[in-house]
Amino acid sequence: MARIMRMPPKSELPDGPHRDFVEELRRYYRLAGRPSLREISRAIEGRADLKEVTASQETVRRMLRGMVLPTDWDRVYAVFFVLCEMGNVEPEGWRWEAPDDRERNIECLRRRWDEALEYEELESGSSSPPLPRTAVADPWSSDASSYSDEPPF
Repeated sequence: MARIMRMPPKSELPDGPHRDFVEELRRYYRLAGRPSLREISRAIEGRADLKEVTASQETVRRMLRGMVLPTDWDRVYAVFFVLCEMGNVEPEGWRWEAPDDRERNIECLRRRWDEALEYEELESGSSSPPLPRTAVADPWSSDASSYSDEPPF
């Protein structure tokens, strides 16, 4: 009997976009009946329509445990697609039945993946958020209302 793979505790994967992405992916993992990593990996290998994407058991494990955030959407989609297939979930189906919260399964996962990627980039320092543009008074301007004989330093 395979061990049950649990959601990592918040001490390992804190609240934020990455955790949100993992929770969303794990939703399909649970709906698929928590298949073994081997089953998921083999199902991906057996699909000719997944653009020759592979995902080893270790890659799938690391994704579902939040240890890695794939930068390749095709790999994320492959795992998602086979989990949907195993769980009899329509990838393009509506995530919720409520008419005021209509988002497709694939759209929700893609959005959460995008948000996680952007957050990871900011956290790693590979890019920085834009600085806010604020109006700063020019101390050397000739505005008569702010004239002073004192230098601006």
